[in-house]
Amino acid sequence: MKKFGRLRYMTLLAALFAAFAATTAFGQEARVSIPSSKSYDQTVEAFKMAVSKGGMMVMSTVDQGNMLKMTGLEMKGTLFLVGNPNVGKQVFEKDPAAGLYLPLRVYIYQGSDNKTYLSYDKPSVVLKPFNNASIDQTAGMLDQKLDMLTHMVAQ
Repeated sequence: MKKFGRLRYMTLLAALFAAFAATTAFGQEARVSIPSSKSYDQTVEAFKMAVSKGGMMVMSTVDQGNMLKMTGLEMKGTLFLVGNPNVGKQVFEKDPAAGLYLPLRVYIYQGSDNKTYLSYDKPSVVLKPFNNASIDQTAGMLDQKLDMLTHMVAQ
């Protein structure tokens, strides 16, 4: 009986380790953070302009820095929801639950080092669980678009 208990314990431990490793790998693979050579305000303005010139639109913003002032925390950070309704339609037709990840989220913030960063999770990673080749193809295109856009803004 003790052998069975030990085996079950080892199996559970291995499963927990595998889940932790997968979560850590997901986080490292998915998250992109690019330092900007511009100030926070310049980065925000350049991002807004680049989004509209790049065939996308800012659908909403959340000024998290302003909200956190209520708690006494002074920081600069704005979350942007960006996308293109025609591209979104292609994904939503395959699986409406993709609304959990679309429009795309790009967070511009000033770090504790006083540098400004553009940060986002890769669409190809967050949309992968839908297990749909068409969504994967669109997500890959969105990866390229966000990479190009954020690097251009950061220069």
